[in-house]
Amino acid sequence: NYWTRGPTSETVRADFGSDYKASAMQKTTEIDILPNKDSVVSEAFNAQRPLSAQIDLSIVVTVFSETFSIRETVDILLRQDRGYIREIILLISHRASQEAFAICRECAEKDPRIKILTQKNNPGIGWAYREGMQAARGNFVALMAADLETEPAAVDRMVDRILETGCDGVIANRWLPGVGFKNYDPIKYILNWIFQKMFQILYWTKLGDLTYGFKILIKKVTDSIVWEGTLHEICIETTVKPLMRGYRIEQIPSAWIGRKEGRSANTFLRNFRYVKMAFKTLFSAS
Repeated sequence: NYWTRGPTSETVRADFGSDYKASAMQKTTEIDILPNKDSVVSEAFNAQRPLSAQIDLSIVVTVFSETFSIRETVDILLRQDRGYIREIILLISHRASQEAFAICRECAEKDPRIKILTQKNNPGIGWAYREGMQAARGNFVALMAADLETEPAAVDRMVDRILETGCDGVIANRWLPGVGFKNYDPIKYILNWIFQKMFQILYWTKLGDLTYGFKILIKKVTDSIVWEGTLHEICIETTVKPLMRGYRIEQIPSAWIGRKEGRSANTFLRNFRYVKMAFKTLFSAS
């Protein structure tokens, strides 16, 4: 059931284990370029600033058919917070169960940073992402789901990458060495790999998981771009449109583990909407 790449694949467990965590959190210690005086001063100033003064993060968590996974997602996010979380927006579909709504309310009652927003336009995760980005009040916006397929612990590593590089966004990449997929459909795995390689060539980018919707974007990106996706094509749109506009996007390794509850609304045929969005974005910018 494991589909992994890299030297640590033999040691990956249900949570992808300590070897994966060490690999994912490893920092670069060598200095490739001698920084100029201004950058040294800037880095020293940023190091003294509290984390919340640099990153004020809104986390948009889409909720469709999940229950206990909602609570676990929120718990992990809050447990790892170092002062950068401004709000967690639980963006719930109006078609969700009463139990899902009840758990969202329970989470909101425990922490004032947790907000509940009912999706206005249905169906579609694209609409949910768009409504969440519009509602977000932080200077950075994280996009993820409540199904635990998007790894909550990776948000903290994304924050570190932003602080290290000063980039405009960070995407999670399931194809980097040491991570991978668990309980992923074999046919979808092969097609996913083909799509990723094709999109990398088309967009001439080092990023390796362009179709994955798990990421953090700076608010000026989410506010300045007209988003079109209504279903899962929003996942590739929120990466390639910023790339085409010259924004700097980084990536970090992140594991994908199949959901333990609920069902995915992304059918096999809907995957080809990614291709349509990729080509539409590419040629509209040329």
